[in-house]
Amino acid sequence: MKSLSFLLILACTAGAFAGCGGGSEGPATYPVSGKVTFDGAPLTEGQIIFRDAAGKAASAAGKIENGEFSFQSTAGKKEVVITATREIPGKTVVGGAPDEPPVPAIEQYLPQNYNEKTTLEADVSGSGSNEFSFDLTGK
Repeated sequence: MKSLSFLLILACTAGAFAGCGGGSEGPATYPVSGKVTFDGAPLTEGQIIFRDAAGKAASAAGKIENGEFSFQSTAGKKEVVITATREIPGKTVVGGAPDEPPVPAIEQYLPQNYNEKTTLEADVSGSGSNEFSFDLTGK
């Protein structure tokens, strides 16, 4: 077991010196921020994802808190995915193990055109302001 641990450490160290994380910073990222409202009020909490429209760069994501978000993203045209969940009053689902008590059921309450079938877009710039506002409606 000790020799296996030693080999794993040796392989990771060799990978770092070979360029697997040894100073390579990856693509440049830029700060993005903004506001998200739902039916005119700040979205209390949720998640926001900037997916590269061309599929070449990694996605970037952040939390939405009190209608605001802030994170780092690569430059370029992005598909924006926004999700928010809430408990369904009076509904529960079975816990993970047979002896676990039921837990409250949750639902994704934003319409699909903001998440699964998003129509939202953002163009992240390598210079200038990257502030975005998304005014979502339940209709």
